[in-house]
Amino acid sequence: MNTYLFHIIVFLVCFTLSATAQTKHLSQYPNEYTRDGHVIVLPDHGTVYIVADLHAHWEDFNQWLEQTQLVQKIEAGEDVYGIMLGDAIDYKPDERPKPPFGDVQIVNRVIEIQRQLGDEGKRLIYIRGNHEYAAADTFAMMKTHGLTDQNRPALIRKLYTSINGSYYRQFNFIERMTDEHFEFLTNLPTVVIGKKGFVAVHAGPSRAIRSLADLIKPSPKIFDEILWDRPESVFTGGYTLKHTENFLNKIQANFLVVGHTPISYFPNKYIRDGVARLGGKQLIFSTGYGGIEGGQTYLEIDLSKTYTSVDELKYGVNIHLLYPDKE
Repeated sequence: MNTYLFHIIVFLVCFTLSATAQTKHLSQYPNEYTRDGHVIVLPDHGTVYIVADLHAHWEDFNQWLEQTQLVQKIEAGEDVYGIMLGDAIDYKPDERPKPPFGDVQIVNRVIEIQRQLGDEGKRLIYIRGNHEYAAADTFAMMKTHGLTDQNRPALIRKLYTSINGSYYRQFNFIERMTDEHFEFLTNLPTVVIGKKGFVAVHAGPSRAIRSLADLIKPSPKIFDEILWDRPESVFTGGYTLKHTENFLNKIQANFLVVGHTPISYFPNKYIRDGVARLGGKQLIFSTGYGGIEGGQTYLEIDLSKTYTSVDELKYGVNIHLLYPDKE
């Protein structure tokens, strides 16, 4: 074999291996819980219960656990998962933080449950929202400036009174965050995908991804899109149904579930059963802050079923009131 031909073969082999690494498919993952970078893949069996945007609402978190009996079911060996779609931390501007601080209680309880359940603790999945991302990022910045328990109030006061103070005040968990919380938030996954085509992220679809591989190690732009974006129906320049469809096609999935955008932001034509829908491809809901007053919801999805449209998710079967007695 001449040298030229040898180099051509080596190039083709390397190119093929590189292309394969960049074109991951759901079918390549085992039919079991698997974490790959920022992505968690769930099998084609079991049930998931999903909450979104608790924002320090400790009572709402406990009501979800009580309604679903999630921990008890996992302890009994049932094939169930819980997914928290981010933004469990940080009080919103119209809600005054006060001891014992709901976001601290929620994060501590999640850590406790995961430890208590041992290997099965992976079934309680807490994914990153924009608040977890930004609070951890801000805390990291504070640590580079010599953060201590003693100087924390002064550092935070400086942030809050800076030109970007209104931005930093959104992420007030930094006032209460410990190193253990920081490590926990930093290591959160960002995307959950079921083998039957269910996908969950915090905010919306990424317009920048080329394939599933781009979600495993997201670029800053992809993080920005899936953690911060809002739909065009509520935000000029936001994502459209076509963007959601393209996103799903690139990862071989069927429908997307998100939180982030308060339901009250949507025109009435998008709202039904206490949730918002974009075409048949995306459902937006809230369990804590941002839900319809008296009508906060959580979701239940059968991982063994192939849903072709979010219109197949029915009230009382898949869409549940967090406080059914208030109906």
